[in-house]
Amino acid sequence: MTSRHNRARVGVVLLAAGALALAGCSSSDNPTGGSSTSGSTATPTESLPGTGWKTAERDAVADGGTLTLPVDMTPLNFQLFNPDAGTVDDQTIESLYLPAFVTVAEDGTWSANPDYATSVELKSEDPQVAEIKINPKAVWSDGTPITYKDVAANWKALSGENKDFAPVATNVWEDVASVEKGENDQDVLITFAKKNADWASVLFPIYPAWAMDTPDAFNKSWQKGPYAEDGKTYVSGGPFIVKSYDVNGQVLTFTKNPKWWGDEPKLDTIIFKTVSRDSQAQAFANSEIDAFNLNGQADNLKTAQGRADATIERSLGTQFRHITLNGTSEVFSDVAVRKAFAVALDRATLGQAILGPVGSPVEELNNLIFLPGQKGYADNASTVLTGKADDAKQILTDAGYTIGSDGKATKDGKALEVSFVIPSDNTNSSNIAQLAKQEESLAGITVNINTVPSGDFFDKYVNTTDRNFDATYFAWQGTAWPVSSTKSIYYPADAGQNYAGVTDDSLGADWDAANAELDNDKRIEMANAIDQKLINLFTTIPLFPEPYAWGVKDTLVNYGPSQFQAYTLHWQDVGFSK
Repeated sequence: MTSRHNRARVGVVLLAAGALALAGCSSSDNPTGGSSTSGSTATPTESLPGTGWKTAERDAVADGGTLTLPVDMTPLNFQLFNPDAGTVDDQTIESLYLPAFVTVAEDGTWSANPDYATSVELKSEDPQVAEIKINPKAVWSDGTPITYKDVAANWKALSGENKDFAPVATNVWEDVASVEKGENDQDVLITFAKKNADWASVLFPIYPAWAMDTPDAFNKSWQKGPYAEDGKTYVSGGPFIVKSYDVNGQVLTFTKNPKWWGDEPKLDTIIFKTVSRDSQAQAFANSEIDAFNLNGQADNLKTAQGRADATIERSLGTQFRHITLNGTSEVFSDVAVRKAFAVALDRATLGQAILGPVGSPVEELNNLIFLPGQKGYADNASTVLTGKADDAKQILTDAGYTIGSDGKATKDGKALEVSFVIPSDNTNSSNIAQLAKQEESLAGITVNINTVPSGDFFDKYVNTTDRNFDATYFAWQGTAWPVSSTKSIYYPADAGQNYAGVTDDSLGADWDAANAELDNDKRIEMANAIDQKLINLFTTIPLFPEPYAWGVKDTLVNYGPSQFQAYTLHWQDVGFSK
């Protein structure tokens, strides 16, 4: 899975493949198994496809047209690895213009992306050396060739060696010893100091060297847009390029990249406009946007179904909802109290509250590394997270608390109270907090809900510097590389995505060993041993995986809900059917 935090994340975090991302709070002739359904009848999880969009060959896609999509907010920083960026929306936007040397299939497997690389493979396993042969046609839109220099700059910025860069995650890059030129500038040799089985996960996105070569460039050069080396001209290494950016109106418009060397994009224009979660369904009904995530809201489903030229598309998802506990706060510095809080939650009820209204299947999540449907998924949590108030009370009693006649837990004369921080304008977060409040009260724990402005949620409350919360609710978005990408959420204690602020010191060696294990079956076994430790930290309480349900204009093809395939979306094939 992947991770990240940010002001616009009001519910989900995400970050490419090298780390987890914060996700937003947020029948076709499809050969890949996609389907579209209507109505609100729940479907068994196993019946959902990995990709739910309508697939069409390029000759069946009309030339031209404008695709308009909603975002919670345009990027605060166009450098995804900066702590101010990295939402799901941010990642979708960057995939229009940043190179991806690999492409991810519906089942999560990867292969070389021929637009950018003629081959991507391990040249040696001991020492581990990966070789990328860059497509010689690949250039940045200012004419600068895409070369090993770009990859080397990405490594130096994201390895964690130079603390002045301070990326949100250093997963995989931290294990690299060198990035060097091979036979020519388009031949990249990546030598690892430590073996890492997920080495291919960092091969997208790749930033230009001038945006990564110094800490100042990393932190500031792309704050206001993806710029060429001159700092003024928009640049792209993909099929589309920024045409205009209305910062005040929060509208980002893309047009075809005239320097693109691959198949010509079918669409003329792609527009990302900021639309609040509460307004997206009506904007879709008014044909102001062409697709949106229903985000578990029954009203959204009803409104989307009311649009005559639209359909509901569903797929498996990579987002998983959870409650994170701040292990540095006074109340949750005691692992026993964290455990009691976790055990008291009826996760099936919480899942039904969010997924039921849009007809999505409800399944408790019992793993913090693998998602249901991924190879390696095992139930490591259900025997611990029982959802029984009496079990939680016993844990508190054993920890020295007394359950009074009023049903409240106290210790040394002090009531056990928890500040549960949620963003405003987010119905799902409010529903979860209210239900958690009720369930925790049965165990003697008083939950005080603190609703804060959505724009301040990650900036001022849920972050790794302030941690102005005891408990909170949002989502992480997983990846096709679930082992390496989860590390920065849980280890070390000061990792850029470890909002809980505590860890198990043995996890560092555990992750090093798992990442270095190239035998997949052995690696899965090691990863599940790590997961058992994560569950018993009781800092991230897994609730439920969230299948995708989207409202989509019925002629839109090659874009929509997808578990893995959307990570390296082929935007040049997206468009409207003829």
